Amino acid sequence: MAAPGVGEEQRLLAALRACLGEAQVSTAADERRRLSQDVYRDGTVPLAVVRPGSTAEVAALVRLAREHGVALFARGGGMSYTDAYLPDRARSLIVDLRRLDRIREIQVEDLYATVEAGCTWAALDAALAPHGLRATFWGPMSGAMATIGGGMSQGAATFGSGRHGTSSSTALAFEVVLGDGRVLQTGLAGAPHDAPFFRHYGPDLTGLFTADAGALGIKTAVTLQLEPRPAAGAGLSFAFRDFGALRRAVGAVARAGLASEIFGVETALARLAAGDAGIEDGIRALWAVGKAQGGALQAVSRMAKMAVAGRSFLSDAPWTANFLAEAADRDALERRLDAIRALAAQGGEEVAPTMADVVRATPFPPPMVLGPGGRRLLPLHVLLPYSRVEPFHEAMLALRAVEAEALERHRVLLFVVFAGVGGGSLLYEPVIYWEDEWNALHRATMPAAMLAQMSEAAPNPAGRAYVEQLRRRIVALMLEHRGAHLQVGRAYPFLEGREAPLVDLLQALKRQLDPANLVNPGALGLPP
Repeated sequence: MAAPGVGEEQRLLAALRACLGEAQVSTAADERRRLSQDVYRDGTVPLAVVRPGSTAEVAALVRLAREHGVALFARGGGMSYTDAYLPDRARSLIVDLRRLDRIREIQVEDLYATVEAGCTWAALDAALAPHGLRATFWGPMSGAMATIGGGMSQGAATFGSGRHGTSSSTALAFEVVLGDGRVLQTGLAGAPHDAPFFRHYGPDLTGLFTADAGALGIKTAVTLQLEPRPAAGAGLSFAFRDFGALRRAVGAVARAGLASEIFGVETALARLAAGDAGIEDGIRALWAVGKAQGGALQAVSRMAKMAVAGRSFLSDAPWTANFLAEAADRDALERRLDAIRALAAQGGEEVAPTMADVVRATPFPPPMVLGPGGRRLLPLHVLLPYSRVEPFHEAMLALRAVEAEALERHRVLLFVVFAGVGGGSLLYEPVIYWEDEWNALHRATMPAAMLAQMSEAAPNPAGRAYVEQLRRRIVALMLEHRGAHLQVGRAYPFLEGREAPLVDLLQALKRQLDPANLVNPGALGLPP
């Protein structure tokens, strides 16, 4: 069969413009390149970027793609680093879903909201705040740009994860355009029901589409579970000299359900990042922290205390853990904080809660897709039960020791951050930093004021190749320790070693829902 010609491509583009409108189909080279990049690397440049504005337009787009044999790669906020939406062929379209950003319904009494997939976590949170509500999982730190549809497709953790787990836990229902152009409503979102207030009515089809890497369809709307917004909140920070003591303290707080968020960092990384902050950014962060504690007078008072503390939160202990707690009133909050202190003090030393305060005050900061000084970064991660965290940690330290000479030679840094996810698992995240040129996504995403304080390195193909080699070794180590992953995309070996019934079922679902294999082909390790 002859390859599609230029004439066929022009007919496709004309059909897309007739379907979506001239302004919503872009063939500009710079835009096609930028939107086919993620935080880590570049995909193949597609034929066009298309921006549907409704579920009906997404369905029509899928039917057009089937008619012309063109693959579709749906993109949300672009904050992925796992090749989740990167095209692997030129005959493809990037489906930019950010125009689908409407909040369709907020049910205050019944505690749910339905939003379109391109709505950001920050936008939803702002819309819910006047009602005294929020989602039970209310976003990752990249929520200023990350979309709710992307978070549901890839899996996300941070705000609310300490008690509720990942983004999947808050989903009640999905609206999904399947690979044949039909629209599926999961949960109680579809007829004969009209109120998606409950998820588990019969087989959990909503769960089927969570964390599917977009391989099973294109999400166009999400219904999320809500909860009352707590009236009081505060953070605590502890320094630990021993990782085992940290793991035990974090696990104890998580099992007790005392913290809404638990996160921490290798102190050397915090020190590196703190040294990179400009004076203006520091003042802005301090003012936000102060306002989070109350009015303007409280803001000034809090700023003064933090200025006196300086960077004392950066102790000489190698690990720092932060616990954010919330409650219905101040007395209940103080009791919760005291309970966290009692557990964390068994091996840890309380330090100034600067990091915890800043995260509470600015939960959705400007997206940081570059590291300190302008270094490129690649976050990796593995979810492990607390009982298996330390063996993996020791293996990671051994790997870092073996790689010490190569890391120094290629000027690559490797640090660890972590977060609690529910009561029984820890998100362990090795983060790789290296010196290299930026791509268009980095320049378009980073705030200009931050870029101005950074320096772009020369192209570094040798360092880039070493980072990829290191990435593969770390992912193999994660598989060896039987870990789980969010943001599977194409980066983690989801199907490797799986038993035949699971693989057969997933492949059968893909064939049923996407007969032509044109919706994000290759995601989840399925055939491209």
